[in-house]
Amino acid sequence: MIRPRPPFLWVVYLVVAAALAAYAIAAWIGALLGRAAILYGEGAVANAARLARDRVAYLDLDPQRFVAANYPPLYLHIASLGDPFVAGRVASIVSTISVAALIFVAARAGGRVFASSLSLGWLALAPVAIWGPAVKPDLVALALTAAAVLILDRRRDLAAVAGFALVFAALAKPTAILPAVALAVWLASTQREVLVRFVFGLAVGAVGAAITIYLDSFPDVWRHVVTWNALTWSASQAVLLIAVALLVLGIPAGVAILAGGFKGARAAYGIAALAIIVLGGREGATINYLLDACVAVAFGLAAIGPRLRADAVLPVLAVVQLVAGTLALDPLSVVPGRAPTTGAWADPNRGSGVFFNATARQLAEDSGVLVRIGIEPVVDDLFLWSRLVERGTIDAEPVLAQLRDGRIATVISEVDLEHLESAPGYERQRWAKVLVATVLDRYRLEARAGTLWLYVPR
Repeated sequence: MIRPRPPFLWVVYLVVAAALAAYAIAAWIGALLGRAAILYGEGAVANAARLARDRVAYLDLDPQRFVAANYPPLYLHIASLGDPFVAGRVASIVSTISVAALIFVAARAGGRVFASSLSLGWLALAPVAIWGPAVKPDLVALALTAAAVLILDRRRDLAAVAGFALVFAALAKPTAILPAVALAVWLASTQREVLVRFVFGLAVGAVGAAITIYLDSFPDVWRHVVTWNALTWSASQAVLLIAVALLVLGIPAGVAILAGGFKGARAAYGIAALAIIVLGGREGATINYLLDACVAVAFGLAAIGPRLRADAVLPVLAVVQLVAGTLALDPLSVVPGRAPTTGAWADPNRGSGVFFNATARQLAEDSGVLVRIGIEPVVDDLFLWSRLVERGTIDAEPVLAQLRDGRIATVISEVDLEHLESAPGYERQRWAKVLVATVLDRYRLEARAGTLWLYVPR
């Protein structure tokens, strides 16, 4: 019996990964061209980006509206350069492709087939396929972090650039602080001469970040980004996210660890990526908390590419893992006839056939259906509003009073509010009990429009 040569097996993996990556990229382009809100929370980011043009995203100028703006300013200002559903999505897609390019560069020593397999395989992973084009800051932060790790792994003479990049990664998304800390600790213990350059880059970046935050009002940024993000952490949710991580990355991660792929900067990043997964036990977290782990594992495999290119086992196991993760999580409805699961895209066409009076106030569970057509929502992140109300952090009365007075023309839900107790947990988290009671007391169900439930004043 003739066994397939290992290079051929890598070609097989490359073909499978390329097909899934091409499917994902085509879906990203479709979302970009359609200006659709595809993930919960994109409407809140787009709304904050619109306000960021005038540097008022964090100022809470209208007490009768709730603006989440619970991300640092960098991505909001990038998305504000045009239509947030275009500029923000372009920034994420470009960042995602950039990370794939960095993985290719890191893996070149293993040959073009191996490097291409690793790069395209990363794009095909379910967390990347789902979050790659998101109007969220995750991918911009990830690209800056990945560049910093690769610099410290290959070009420590450019450590200042790495430090600078990590500051701006954190200015996009706060979880990027963890890789920065892990890399600083590693340099302090083994590369003290490099640490000086790294800290210099951090300092220069910190000055730029401080100016940016100052212009947006530091106390207000702190309230939105730090105070409002301090939500409940659950060990059970963290364990569930770890289980999903093993489903998506278990085999490649195990190989990278056992074969010595995690050393130096890569090891520091791997530890930080694991810590980020544990942070995923926070309310509202989803598989985007696996993105750093996806890059860390890719870098770990890239470092041992010359040995892996001749391996006959890993490409077979990698194909099995990639296909199993795709079938289980079903990103972008790859599996016909079955709805996507964890962190899945919403129907991009929901609300397209519904007329909303742009001059009236509207309250939507997912504000993306309003923001994408130019309507400012009363609450742009109902999940965060509800969590903060039930914790007593903010007062619900400014919104509830508008409902009791019938001043909100339409309440747009993605679930039957009269039977909310039987809805999935994430739906119940989005609707504070006091809000549901007020809506059902003053509003009636007028119509169903696809996945939307429309309530109007009685």
